[in-house]
Amino acid sequence: MSCQHTVDVGAYLFGSLDLKERSEFERHLPGCEECRAEMLRMAPLPGLLGRLSLADVENLDDIPVPPKPDRQRRVLVVCAAVLAALALAGGVLSLRPASAPISAPVSTSPSPPPAPTWAVHDEKTGVGASVAMVTRSWGTEMRFKFENVKPGARCKVMVFDKGGQREIGGWWGSDHAPDEEIPGSTSFRVDRIDRLEVSDESGLLVTLRP
Repeated sequence: MSCQHTVDVGAYLFGSLDLKERSEFERHLPGCEECRAEMLRMAPLPGLLGRLSLADVENLDDIPVPPKPDRQRRVLVVCAAVLAALALAGGVLSLRPASAPISAPVSTSPSPPPAPTWAVHDEKTGVGASVAMVTRSWGTEMRFKFENVKPGARCKVMVFDKGGQREIGGWWGSDHAPDEEIPGSTSFRVDRIDRLEVSDESGLLVTLRP
């Protein structure tokens, strides 16, 4: 029998559960192998949004969906639906792959300020972390670097704003080179971010603040 909480995985990844639902799901997750497996399968969903354009969303109804679509098709449909919701809410209207050339008008506006960087070393866990944050029209892009994270772990960053709201800013595996940049993102503006909490299955690893 399928676990009824697997339907909450997608909402959890996108930060859509309310505080009570999120707490209940996080208590349930460690003891449910099915939900943990579903979490791993769906973890790339937020990143796939960056591979869709507004045209992809507008043409979604023109794409025939088979009666029993495979997982990849379902992932793209869900991503397109989320992107459409963002567009209707005044969010990003033209997310595209990094390799796609985008022409832009010449602007005389001053260059944006350098990306602020937060860094910390947690004496209790031994984990070192730094994050450079770049202001975007849709929120904030984050670029992390870590030291001394145990290999084979699943890590996540939770972003807290100054008003008490929070979002999941990214998921990744810890099997990476020490100097490799780990991407993340949040809808919160840089000046509204209070702190970033990075954790793995064992608990909190490090907290980054301005």
